[in-house]
Amino acid sequence: MDEAQPKRTYHVWTVGCQMNVSDSERLEAALQAVGYTPVEQPEAADFVVLNSCSVRESAETRIKGKLGSLKTLKDHNPNMQIVLWGCMVGPNNESIFKGKLSMVDHFVSPSAVDEVVALLPNPVYQFDEPVLPIASHDHPPVTVHVPIIYGCNMNCSYCVIPLRRGRERSRPLAEIVEECRRIVSRGAREITLLGQIVDSYGHDLPGRPDLADLLEAVHETPGLLRLRFLTSHPAWISQKLIDMMARLPKCMPEINLPIQTGHNDLLKVMKRGYTVERYTNIVEQIRAAIPHVSITTDIIVGHPGETDIHFQGTLETLERVRWGKVHVAAFSSRPGTRAAEMELDPNLEVPYWKKQLRRVELDKLQGAIQAEANAAWLDQAVEVLVEDQVRGQWRGRSPQNRLVYFSDAGDWIGKLARVHVTRTGPWSLSGELVPELVAA
Repeated sequence: MDEAQPKRTYHVWTVGCQMNVSDSERLEAALQAVGYTPVEQPEAADFVVLNSCSVRESAETRIKGKLGSLKTLKDHNPNMQIVLWGCMVGPNNESIFKGKLSMVDHFVSPSAVDEVVALLPNPVYQFDEPVLPIASHDHPPVTVHVPIIYGCNMNCSYCVIPLRRGRERSRPLAEIVEECRRIVSRGAREITLLGQIVDSYGHDLPGRPDLADLLEAVHETPGLLRLRFLTSHPAWISQKLIDMMARLPKCMPEINLPIQTGHNDLLKVMKRGYTVERYTNIVEQIRAAIPHVSITTDIIVGHPGETDIHFQGTLETLERVRWGKVHVAAFSSRPGTRAAEMELDPNLEVPYWKKQLRRVELDKLQGAIQAEANAAWLDQAVEVLVEDQVRGQWRGRSPQNRLVYFSDAGDWIGKLARVHVTRTGPWSLSGELVPELVAA
């Protein structure tokens, strides 16, 4: 970079899922590849990008609040370029914002990194090869998320993702494998393959490779210690995928498998495409093939039309399946979805207070289940991939993705440690280092 060139700065602010985080990491690497420097505060930036989320109303509210504060900055610095990116924009719907968000200069659909970079007013130089998401970090992160399929072909009643991210598009297998190789060569030790429905990967590619094929190929990456993927859909889980997970030693015994509700009638309303019985059969298949697997899930409470009987079915399913972790969300109406139309019917709307009571009840039950499951690891040795240090303790994750803490004077970032568990709780484990290095 020419020393005489003026410094060009950017600020990226991200809300939402791991796909958004991965998109932002890629964008930051690309921005730095063309000569832009990151700054902590937007007021110091020439180029500001807000990577937005539409899954829940609260996420959009945060983005709108941030845009309001940026309007004041732009009034004082008219040359500042502001980009609204991500799921609040979505394919071909930029026009809905015209005249409403005057502080925004550009609207860009999700994951379109090249389109954002093309908006830069003064790039210092061009790059000729794809940039990696960790290129902008002095110390590469231990775990990196790699998108393998964009968009979603499902039509779940409550979900706005298909409207915002479009139809499914799988990335070529060889391209993903090469990217993983380059990422690991720069210091990452764990790869998480990402997709809105990750297990539908490949159905739109020549030869129809699937997620099992991709796992097998990425597994051979030199230097890779661990391999994960999310988020899965029960409709796409196959015995081939389960068997591949069981066979590959670097593939961690953890799978995220959202159920959303534990009652068949409501599953039908949600257009999920399976029954509780089908879901629990899949869980049994996974647990039979993979010892000590942790199956996690997502549940929505308060979907329009959810009755006390439906909710009781969810509680009973939770008791029966006993997931390793449950993310519980109160229903949030999203414009353009079938559920948003349903909520307009007073006979189907679930009051806010009832949604919150149900959410708290589920969280309380799951907390007890997780505490019991984690207690089984007391006095056991677990293998921990160390990610960072928090308040003087090393923090990492077990193969089942449980948080584990321990203390030691050495430098453990990016290394595998064995930890003897001396304390357990519903949300984490802690213990003492076993004095042997498992792997560098």
